[in-house]
Formats: sequence, C-alpha cells, structure tokens
Amino acid sequence: MTLLAALDHLDMAVKPTPLFPVEPRDKRPASELSRQTAFLRLLRMQAPGVMAWAVPNAGKRGLKAQAQARSEGMTSGVFDVHVAWNHGTAALEFKSGTGTLSDNQVEWGNAMHERGHRVACVRTPEAALELLSHWGAPVRPVR
Repeated sequence: MTLLAALDHLDMAVKPTPLFPVEPRDKRPASELSRQTAFLRLLRMQAPGVMAWAVPNAGKRGLKAQAQARSEGMTSGVFDVHVAWNHGTAALEFKSGTGTLSDNQVEWGNAMHERGHRVACVRTPEAALELLSHWGAPVRPVR
C-alpha cells in the first residue's frame, strides 16, 4: 500500500457502534411510524403511569422551517420517543424491520448512555414495553 493510499484509508470515517440495546432486525412489513404509534397505544393501556412524547426531529421540512427548528434547539440524532415515570426516564428510537440507525443517532444514543441515561433502538412495541419494565417503569404484563 502506498503512503497516499494509507493516508486515504485513515481519513475514512469509522462507523460508530451502539453502546446501548438495539433490537434485532425482523421481516415484518410495518413501517417505523406504525410501530411507534402501536407502541404509544399499547403504552397507554399497559402503563398508564408512564408519560410519553415524540420528538419531531425528522428533516422533512422546508428550508425556512429547518432553520427555525435548529434555532429552537433541534438536534440531529435525538431519538423518536421519550418516556418518563416516577424516578425514571428513557429515550427510544423506533426503526422498521430493516431500518438502520444513522451515525448521528448512534452518537447521540452513545452520549446519553455514557451519561447514565436509558436509551435503546427498538422495532416492536412489545420489546419496547419489556425494556421499559426491565428499567423499572410501571408496566402491566401484556395479555
């Protein structure tokens, strides 16, 4: 390998690895949005003591709206859904069965995880509820 090729190789960005739980891919055709909304419905039934809110962080805006969102604090990589219960919080990033985390999402999730916050990438509502229960959220068993 020439010196120039070696330097080019060093310049290539290394893809960050998640330090937090990531649910394995699946073959179900449900979209990220349908998975997230199904989770929020299930959460209301199985965990009424848990609050949840979505962070509209997708970049599907016009240039003016993007600039305004950035000035209001929009941060690339922030996870989709945040949940809170007595003495606990978590941030969940929902993905479709084949969706992948962006580098910004991995970096944000890792930064939160390193600071002691509960974060995860989930694909199914059931896995999300199980994880919240494991973390101490008051979740009733799914029947």
